[in-house]
Amino acid sequence: MQVNTVTQSNSKNNLNFGIKINGKVSSEICKEIYDQKLNKYMPSYVQQYERLRASGMDSSELYLVRGKDGDTFMLKNPSITTAYEKPLAKASKGNLLEAWFNIKPEDIKNAEKMLKEMIEEKRQGLVSMADNVVVRAMLYGKNNEKEVSKAVEKLDDNTVIDLFYQAKNIVKS
Repeated sequence: MQVNTVTQSNSKNNLNFGIKINGKVSSEICKEIYDQKLNKYMPSYVQQYERLRASGMDSSELYLVRGKDGDTFMLKNPSITTAYEKPLAKASKGNLLEAWFNIKPEDIKNAEKMLKEMIEEKRQGLVSMADNVVVRAMLYGKNNEKEVSKAVEKLDDNTVIDLFYQAKNIVKS
């Protein structure tokens, strides 16, 4: 028996398997569809599900956050940053399906791009504030690296953000 591996050359589609969509999202939307007798929208929901799932990085996850005044669809990607998440659409009570249809594949791509830019902005900000002796000493104290840019690159996202705001306060003083 011969098994062919999937490669870019023998696949018609891109190998990006797409974002993960949290099971609670599907469950809540399907519950709303059936509770409100909106069964005619089920094929459109499934089509939207597939469009959104295929639109982003496979390390991204779309999930739902419940709040007092409604629900929010959020995107997170721990391979980009664990410090930030991006809201995609807000739904008032009972209008989850409507908000679902308002999310576009471009929204997911833009959210991923924004997450990358946010953490990179903090990293670059730390590097530029390292002109200050106290900030530079703070960076060197976090690891054994003696070059500022390498020291910042070795830091995890949460540490970068914490140090960024500490450095900002030091530079202000």
